[in-house]
Amino acid sequence: MQLLNPSRTSPNATPVASRSSSLEANFTSTSSLSPLAQRAMTSPYRQASSGFHLMPVSSSTVLLTLNQLAVMSQNGVELAEAVEHIARHCRDPRLADSLLRIHESVNEGNTFSGAIAAHGQHFPRTLPAMIAAAEATGEVPDTLTQVCARMRGEMEMRATILGAMIYPIILVSAATIVMAALIVGVLPQFSKVFASMGKPVPPSTEMLLNFGEFCKSNWMILLPAIAGTLITLVLLRNHQLIRRPLGHFLLYGPMIREAYRPLIAGRTFRTIAGMVRGGVPLLQAIRLTRQTTTDVSWQDLLDRIEDNLIDGLPASEAMRYVDFLPPEATQMMSTGERTGRVAEVLEDIGVFYEQEGGRRIKRLVVALEPLIILVMGVVVAGVVMSVMLPLLDVSTVRT
Repeated sequence: MQLLNPSRTSPNATPVASRSSSLEANFTSTSSLSPLAQRAMTSPYRQASSGFHLMPVSSSTVLLTLNQLAVMSQNGVELAEAVEHIARHCRDPRLADSLLRIHESVNEGNTFSGAIAAHGQHFPRTLPAMIAAAEATGEVPDTLTQVCARMRGEMEMRATILGAMIYPIILVSAATIVMAALIVGVLPQFSKVFASMGKPVPPSTEMLLNFGEFCKSNWMILLPAIAGTLITLVLLRNHQLIRRPLGHFLLYGPMIREAYRPLIAGRTFRTIAGMVRGGVPLLQAIRLTRQTTTDVSWQDLLDRIEDNLIDGLPASEAMRYVDFLPPEATQMMSTGERTGRVAEVLEDIGVFYEQEGGRRIKRLVVALEPLIILVMGVVVAGVVMSVMLPLLDVSTVRT
């Protein structure tokens, strides 16, 4: 795989393959992508659909749409006609509006990749680049099929992980409900019992009783405050204030890092490999992958890889100096660069790391289940003992 050097030259620069050069020119030229489409692709934000929506369009709906488009285009249906037909039968109004805008843009003379870049905010960000490369080779139906296969694999992996987390989520929810019932419903009643006895209670018990009384008296304020905090966290989940500490915890937190590191590495490598195998130049694939990832540490790594490629240096050189990347990944990347099989190597190690990350997450969840039960039992037992032991002491003294 030849490395591109579009903006700077270096004595060590690698020659550019003629096919990659033509694809790069086709992808960035105004005849392939309009200025509006180019700005939409390179911007970190894609055009938002009208109105406010808390949740994005579901991945299954997007996959179904792309799969329909791939099947229709493989059977000789024109892309513009296929997009219009799918838009009229799409159940999600946001996606239907996006498809109609794409259809109008194509009818106005824009390329399909340019129309997706400008109006396909609900589709994967890597899709316009892959379609632009496919338009140069006439392999748009095959590229759409590859994108569907990649999305299907991601959804299966996500479903596997979520399925493994259902039981721990149920445990945590049950513990939360039990604690809320103890604090709001039970503790205030014991506060009245201790007050009627006229005996002093231990400081820890008194603090617990006061906390229960406070929660019961101010629940109309506490519930909206908690709900508002959760909604704010959801809305700001892509903000640097949330992403940076969360990403650092996932990469360096105890136990979780052993599962998260190979999982995010596998997804990133497979994203790059999918674009390169579809004809997207490696440099452009790195740039687009950086836009799609939400992990700040990986964004910094991809920035360094991009700088190396521009300077004519190996991408594997930038990968040697990060501590969250498996060491064998750097070696495999270096091997791919020497043999010219970067896409194949990235796909192979990406599949391995993604599957390994999924297995480690399952093992982590299995290990956390008894820990959650133990913590829940200790907390509930601590609350009960803090209330019952002083009550038993008072009853014993009276006897």
